[in-house]
Amino acid sequence: MARSRRRVVAVGDAIVDLVTPPLADLRPGDSQREVSGVSILPGGNATNFSLQIGTLGIPTTLVACVGSDAFADVLRKAYKAAHVDARLRVDPAKPTGTTVALSWSNGGRALITALGANAGLRERDVSARLLESADHVHRAGFWWTPGLLGAPTARILRRAHRAKATTSMDTSTDPRGWSLKRVEAVRSCLPHVDTFFGNETEVCALAGLRSPLDAAQRLLDLGAGEVVLHRGAEGAAWVRGGKVVRSPAFRGRVDNPTGCGDVFNAGYVFAKLSGAPVSEALGFGNACAALHLSDRATPYPDLAHLRRFFRRGSR
Repeated sequence: MARSRRRVVAVGDAIVDLVTPPLADLRPGDSQREVSGVSILPGGNATNFSLQIGTLGIPTTLVACVGSDAFADVLRKAYKAAHVDARLRVDPAKPTGTTVALSWSNGGRALITALGANAGLRERDVSARLLESADHVHRAGFWWTPGLLGAPTARILRRAHRAKATTSMDTSTDPRGWSLKRVEAVRSCLPHVDTFFGNETEVCALAGLRSPLDAAQRLLDLGAGEVVLHRGAEGAAWVRGGKVVRSPAFRGRVDNPTGCGDVFNAGYVFAKLSGAPVSEALGFGNACAALHLSDRATPYPDLAHLRRFFRRGSR
C-alpha cells in the first residue's frame, strides 16, 4: 500500500492506561492476585488513533487536554515518538485522565476511567485553521470529553465538512448506560459523520435494535455515510446502502486488548485515504488491531511491520 501524505486531525481524549497482563479470571468479592508487572501505556480513544495513524506516516494533529503532571509527560513522549502534533490544553487543577485496565486472557478487558483534565476540552480548542488544513477529522473519546458532547461535536464535524474534509467518529461504550439523552447526543452528530465506527453492542444501543446489521442500517438512516462494525474475534464488517462487506480477524496471541478498536480505526482510515477499496481497508484495520493485541511493547505497528505480517499470512 502506498504511503499517504494526507493530513489527519483527531479530537478527543488523552489518557494514560495502567494495564495488567492477561488474567485467566478474577473472582468476585475480596481477592488478591499477583502479576508480573503493570504497564503504563498511552491510552484514550483519540490518543490511540493518533499514535497509530501517525506511526503509519500520515501527518497527524491531536487536540486534547491534559494535566500538569508526570502522566502528561508520558503522553507527550509518546506523541513525539509517533510524530503526532499534539495541541494540548493544560489544566493545572486536574490530573491527566487515567484508566485502570484489567485484561483477560480471552481478549476481553474491564476498564475503569477517571476522565480528569479531559473534561476541560472545548470547541474553541479546535480552530478553523486546523480544520482547513485537514483531509480527515476523527472524533473519539466522546464520553470522556463532556464539554464536546452533542452539539459541539456536531458543529466541529460540520465545520470539517465545510472545509472539504472527510469525517469519522467512534463513541466507544457509554459508561453511564445509554440514556435516551446521551443516545440523542450521538445521533445528532450522525448527519456529519462519513464513517461511524462501533462494536456490535454500541451500534445496537445507539439504534435501539437487537440485530447489529439492522442497527447499522438505522444509523445510516439517521445520517451516517457508512458504518464499520468491530466484531472482535470475528473481524469487522462494513455496511452501506444495503451492502455488507465482511473481513475476518487475524490469529494471534493476546497481550494487549486495550485500544484494539482505536488502532483498527486508524488502519482503516489510513487505507481509505490511500485509495484502498473497502475490503482492503477492513483487512488493513484488522491487521493493525491484531498486532496491537499481540504486543504491548510495540502497540502501534509501522508499515514495515505490517508488510512482514501480511507476508506471513496469519489468517
